[in-house]
Amino acid sequence: MQNFTQTIGLFKRVTLCIILLIFQPSFAESIEAKSFINVEQEQRYRSLIDEIRCPVCQGQSIGGSNAGLAKDLREKVQELIVGKKTDDDIRRYMTDRYGDFVVFKPPVNKNTYLLWYAPFVFLAFGLIFFVRALARKSPTKPEVIDTQKAQDLLK
Repeated sequence: MQNFTQTIGLFKRVTLCIILLIFQPSFAESIEAKSFINVEQEQRYRSLIDEIRCPVCQGQSIGGSNAGLAKDLREKVQELIVGKKTDDDIRRYMTDRYGDFVVFKPPVNKNTYLLWYAPFVFLAFGLIFFVRALARKSPTKPEVIDTQKAQDLLK
């Protein structure tokens, strides 16, 4: 009985190790510990790295990415914050180098009009087509059924 208990204990430990090895990458923290003068700078840092998109990752912020470029961008954001730059200056720095795509909320300008206004245009067209379809649909008159014909059909 003791041998069986030891085997079960060993099996549990091996299983736990395998599970930890499989899921290890999901427990990795990508944000390095940064030193800031005050808590406000750290809050700005965390906010900015969550709203700046990683240029090499698909839809991931630089705060949640483990890519080398994302790490470099986090360091640059920290450097700019410590260098007394405003949040708008930091966003402008990033968009000047990587384009409007790098921020999750791109600015409204001639290059992003389609991005900002296309949903409203599609909604307007959808409403127009919906109203036209309802207007074309004429009310149908109920069909009068002759009882004699109905009885003949049932025979």
